Order: sequence, then structure tokens, then C-alpha cells
Amino acid sequence: MNTDELLFPEIDFAMNELANLHALLKKARPHGPIVQVRYHSEPAFLVLSHEAVADGLSDDEVFPTAAFHEKWSRPTLGRTLLCMTGVEHRRTRGLVNTAFRPAVMRRSVETLLEPVAHQLIDDFAGERSVELVEGFAHRYPATIIMRMLGLPLHDESQILRWALDLIHYPWEPEEALRASREFTAYLAKIVRARREDPEDDLLSELCTVEVEGERLSDEEVFSLVRLLFPAGADTTFKALGSLYCTMLSLTDLADELADDPALRASVVEETLRFEPPISLQPRMSRAERVTWFGTDIPGDSPMLFAIAAANRDPEVFSDPDRFDPTRKARHLLTFGWGPHFCLGSHLARREMDVATRTLSERCPNMRLADRDGVEVVGGVLRGPRKLQVEFDPA
Repeated sequence: MNTDELLFPEIDFAMNELANLHALLKKARPHGPIVQVRYHSEPAFLVLSHEAVADGLSDDEVFPTAAFHEKWSRPTLGRTLLCMTGVEHRRTRGLVNTAFRPAVMRRSVETLLEPVAHQLIDDFAGERSVELVEGFAHRYPATIIMRMLGLPLHDESQILRWALDLIHYPWEPEEALRASREFTAYLAKIVRARREDPEDDLLSELCTVEVEGERLSDEEVFSLVRLLFPAGADTTFKALGSLYCTMLSLTDLADELADDPALRASVVEETLRFEPPISLQPRMSRAERVTWFGTDIPGDSPMLFAIAAANRDPEVFSDPDRFDPTRKARHLLTFGWGPHFCLGSHLARREMDVATRTLSERCPNMRLADRDGVEVVGGVLRGPRKLQVEFDPA
């Protein structure tokens, strides 16, 4: 590796905790829309500007999502939508879109959001204190996904362990592969039962949905379920943690969220801009060399699309480093852009809305117990390590 060409050569954007990520990205911006950094001990192109990040995320020919995920996620998650392009992607996404249609979501999800929030809060409401990341933010979206799929509640802790291990393949491959094998064997029995006797849940929809006479295969169902947990639970729990970390550190709005839907929506949107849970979106460039935004990119180069930098691009957002819930921000790249735009963006927003409303009602005057101990870390997945809060009795 020629470290002379790397910006911040002492930092590995895959391995370092990156507590100072936003400062690094701001320092990198004057060097141009694309710089080179270290990622998994190799040179990678870090894309910074909103224009370039949006263009790259939407161009599946020059920066195919599949090329990255074939290497880093397929071994444990399987051949998910992230590994597909063209006709195959459109066919599978069409089937999944049908299973995720609004009527199904209202039936299988909306009725869960508030009861699950209350159930989790019941566990700590009497204590007047909780470590909010593990006590609520981590459990809430994962529990929603489990229940919308119709997975047995008594297996919740084991499923959450498998789900957490699955995404650590780049760092702990053996543990991740073991979790994938065990989770798949567990799912196989349930999928077989749902095909024979469907129930009123999302897993049954995935097992039985048809478009032009085609159904999802067992492996396609397995891969979608495996993907739902990192894509739908890990990202939302990071976003929820960041919402409370940011709001309690920088504002005094916590108690106002219970009765003000417009304010809740604004706080959620500004959090998604200010501290996106996927701050760095990895991809690979195509096999052939390409010149893009004035940069010569060799074939099969690792790419890092800095959503965190794009969402703070001063060309798009005024005063971008200020958390401002009154901001009317548009063109957020938090949920991606183009053909792989996140299917669960609406669900994530609804979960964050219901969670903030319910926490505000049940845990008034919430405040940080240790303001100096709060640290947001991570690059690809980013959020607070822990968040100890105190509150008054309702």
C-alpha cells in the first residue's frame, strides 16, 4: 500500500471507532469530492459530496451493490436483494414489494408499534433510570421485526443473538457463519409450516406471495429474513440511540414530543440527517477502470460513500453541523438512493415516531445521567455506545 496517497493514513475506516468521524469528513472535504483512505487495511475511495454520493449510490453499473455484498454479506446473509442487479433484482424486489404493501404493513406492524414500546418501557419505568441503548433502542425494532414475521416470542433472545452475529462477518467470520447456519436451520421448519398452513404475519406473506405465477424460493425467504434484522433492526436501533443522544445533549425538547406530532417528525428527520445510522456505505467499483468526478478509479476498487458527509454538505444544507429540528431538509441520503433505496424507510420513521412519543409520555423529564460519558462511534454502522438516562415518574 502506498500510504503517501492516503488521507489520514493512520486511520482504518473499518477498524477504528471513529468517534471523531464528522470532524474527519469535514477536514477531508477541501481535498475534493473524492479522497483515498484506508479501509480493511486497503486503499479505498471515500466519496464526500452530496452530488457524488447520490450519483454513485444510484449507478448500479459503475458501482454495483452486488460486487461488495457478494464478498462481505452473502456468506452469512445469502443471496439477498443487495447481491442482485437488473432483471433478477426487479423480479425479486417486485415480489418483496407485494409482501410489504401498505395494507400488509398496517395489519402486521401498526398494531405492534405502541404495545411493544409500552412492554419494553414497563421493564424499567419504575427504576427512574435506564441504559437506553440496550434497555430500549436495541430491543424495540428487533422485537417489532420478530413479531411482524410471527416468530415465536420465547425464542427472542436466541434470535437476537443470531441476528447480531450475522453482521459481524467482516470482523468475526466463524461466529457469523455459525450463526447463519443455526438461524437457517431454525427458519427452515417455520417456513415449511407457513407454506402448508399460512398465518396472519409477514413470514406467511413472503412464503405465499405470487407475481405472475412466481413465488419466492425457500432460500430467497431465508435470505430476506436474515437481511431484515441487520437492515431493519440494527440501523433503526442506532438511529434511535442517536436521536436521544443528540436531542438530550443539544436541546430541551424531550418532553414536548409527546403531544406534538409535527415536532416528532422534524426531530426524526433532522436526526436522520445529522447522525445517519449508516454513515459510510461500502461498495465496489466495476471491473473496468472508470474516470468519475475527475478521479481515476481502477477496476474493483473499494468505495466508501460517506452519507454522513453528504448529509452535511454545505452546498445543500445551510449551517450543516448544527442540529436544527426546524430545518426543512430534503434530499437526505440516509436510506440510500436509486434502485437499492431502503424498503423499510417508512417503517423506520414510524418506529422512531412511536418510540419517541411513548418514551416522552412514560418517562418525563428525561435527561442524561452522565453527559461526559456519551460517545457516538462507528462508521458503517454508527450510534452511541451506551446512553444512561434518568427520568421522573409519570
